[in-house]
Amino acid sequence: MKKPLPIVLDTDPGVDDFFCLAMLCAFPEEFSLRAVTTIGGNNSTEVTTKNALDILALFGKDAPVYPGADHFTEEEFGEPVVFAHGHNGLADVTLSASKREPEKEKAWDALYQIAKEENGELVVVTVGPQTNLALALLKYPSLKTKIRKIVMMGGTLGTGNISPYAEANVGNDAIASRVIFESGIPVDMIGLDTTRQCKVSLEEFEEMSEKTDPLIREIMRRMITFRKGEAMHDAAAFSTLLDPEIVSWKTGTIHVETETPLKKGRTTICETPQGIHRAAYEPRRERYKEVFGRMLERYPVK
Repeated sequence: MKKPLPIVLDTDPGVDDFFCLAMLCAFPEEFSLRAVTTIGGNNSTEVTTKNALDILALFGKDAPVYPGADHFTEEEFGEPVVFAHGHNGLADVTLSASKREPEKEKAWDALYQIAKEENGELVVVTVGPQTNLALALLKYPSLKTKIRKIVMMGGTLGTGNISPYAEANVGNDAIASRVIFESGIPVDMIGLDTTRQCKVSLEEFEEMSEKTDPLIREIMRRMITFRKGEAMHDAAAFSTLLDPEIVSWKTGTIHVETETPLKKGRTTICETPQGIHRAAYEPRRERYKEVFGRMLERYPVK
């Protein structure tokens, strides 16, 4: 029997983070969620930490949540991204409060301890700015030998969303992202140019979710409506762990621009068969919809 893949999810919930957590929690036979680590970006770290706890409670998953950094490597967080995530980070949908409290240990310390326990098998999925992971690698240099791979929603091989060149998760802390790509850990980068093509329309969702728990269905419906049909980028990135053929891959070495102000956060790949990085491209939307539908089936009407 296949052993579930041990996962730490580094996240900043976040509407699309909500769908990422939904997908992660839906497949316990595939994934063992060791912890969630939180970072600000879409909102403050205090808010994203509460959101992570409440989302886990909604999906019936009892996992520890470790708060991370409350600022980027060189800059403070910006204002909450209200247009994309609402004032509370969750499209202004109020979830029932979790009975669990955040852990006292910081995200980077917990990440190192979990990686040690998993003996090189841990996969880190990062769907927010990579500040926490960079801090962990800088504090614990041996961590790079203890992580199997990193799956990243971030970067882009096309145009960005905070500049013509940069996607937000990489562009908001390009220095942290550069630490990740230069660490020697294999990285799967599923960038904005790919995830933005993985849309599930409200009409498609309504059809796929007819047998989904009414509360979960209504929350998801409100979030999809709030985003006006925009792709749930983090869920699309995570789906590649369930079906790697949802996308095609370019293999090589990914570079993050940190020096040129105009192009700060730009991600480019130098293709080579020996590279330890992969960049996604050419998503297969029907395969993504199939995974999304399977996720909805895992939350049936009670």
